[in-house]
Amino acid sequence: MYGDFGLRDSKDRVCLFLKFKAKIYNFNLNGTDIALELADLSDTSVALNGFCALANEVTKHSFIEARWKQNFRKKALKLTFVEKYEELRQSSLLQLRWQLTKVVYEEIYDKSQSKKPIVFESSNETVVVSAPLHQSFVCKDSLNITLYNNKNQDYQPFVLELLPAIDMQPMNIVNGFGSNIYLCDRTRSRTLSESFQSQMTIVSGIVLGISSVGTLIGYSLRRLFLPARQQIYNSLG
Repeated sequence: MYGDFGLRDSKDRVCLFLKFKAKIYNFNLNGTDIALELADLSDTSVALNGFCALANEVTKHSFIEARWKQNFRKKALKLTFVEKYEELRQSSLLQLRWQLTKVVYEEIYDKSQSKKPIVFESSNETVVVSAPLHQSFVCKDSLNITLYNNKNQDYQPFVLELLPAIDMQPMNIVNGFGSNIYLCDRTRSRTLSESFQSQMTIVSGIVLGISSVGTLIGYSLRRLFLPARQQIYNSLG
């Protein structure tokens, strides 16, 4: 069971809250075993560093990095969150939101002579995680973020898969945070679809029930008003 993790301010208040587990898919490996589950970032063996957004910042931004050791490799995951205006899909209005604007994943192999990390990072063109400024981002479906190595084009991209349930609030946290949530588009669409299918199942059952009752009433009336056939029906009994 994965726990939550994050950062606290100088008054020991939570100022950056995250909860998720993740897998890295390395398409540079041969074979089918290309997925590796990352460490539990809430574990005490994982070193967390970073900073929270300040209340008086003109453009708020926060940053967190997690470092750990796994399979003879030193690894790091870095997340950058920024406050930005975002155009709403259904209108031309702009809404102030926080976004996960940059994801960086690093690996250093212990036996490497250079001791230089291999770095993969997300593109600036795609925003996978975003929510209104004072809301936490909650998703009950997996989300994929593609990571690229900008120094060596021979490397195939990595894919960071965030696994449900995902819960993030990297800035503007107040007392009772988490009560005001923003449900991700994928989960919202799936929930609406499942609700619609459930309603259609109920409606179909009602229609079928009414149809069956109507059929029975029809047979009863035919027997009542057609005596000759009623005798045939009775003889069959």
